[in-house]
Amino acid sequence: MTCFVGHLRKKGYFDALGVEVTKENAKEIEREIARIVGVKDGHCPEIWKEMKAWLEDPKKKAKLDAALRKRFAPPKR
Repeated sequence: MTCFVGHLRKKGYFDALGVEVTKENAKEIEREIARIVGVKDGHCPEIWKEMKAWLEDPKKKAKLDAALRKRFAPPKR
């Protein structure tokens, strides 16, 4: 599991979004988060620092949540 994806998974963040994190998709989720928060070429600490700022800002968090749901959550029936 990647550095912060595993942490957020344990905290229930991805469950709340309806996103299942697996060994197979964890790195892809990390890359998508980096893209969304604008740290595409950063390493884990830089991405995590920016993501924490996004999680603290309600508008940015809503944007992040929606993008991750759209990309990784199964479609609702």
